[in-house]
Amino acid sequence: MAGETVDRGRPWWLGALLRGPADLASLPVRLAVMLMIAGGAVCTVGSGVIHLYLWGKQYGYESIPTIGPLFLIQGIAAIALGLLVVISRRVLVLVLAGGMLVVSVVALVLAIEVGLFGFKDSWFAPYAWTTFYEEIVGAVLLLVAAGVLAWFGAGRSGRLGPGR
Repeated sequence: MAGETVDRGRPWWLGALLRGPADLASLPVRLAVMLMIAGGAVCTVGSGVIHLYLWGKQYGYESIPTIGPLFLIQGIAAIALGLLVVISRRVLVLVLAGGMLVVSVVALVLAIEVGLFGFKDSWFAPYAWTTFYEEIVGAVLLLVAAGVLAWFGAGRSGRLGPGR
């Protein structure tokens, strides 16, 4: 079918997932996307640091069944993904990191409002509001940057979006 592949014989969706800022033709847009990526990476790493801090704190989340191990995993994964975002700057990694932040916000709200895995948290818990806002900002930055790259990243070849 016409328009289903991009240069190098890849499907358009794979090409979109592998795009990075260098694929943007406009320098101002490229710089704006790089700033969004950097800000999103900082928020992702910050989320991981907060989770690890709360996990390792004396009488912290480490001792809570299911939640404790999830805090440890989320802390390590967030730091790793935040660093990978900075290193690769590819749409796929931006979507993974942004998605992880969205899931973390949803888990926080569920844990506070209805309870999660038998544990009910509070908005007054240490860093609850900080993480909430930081993860929302990080997710928005990363997902908007991913959207711009996926849609307009083929600008060097004169093609925009999937199959155009």
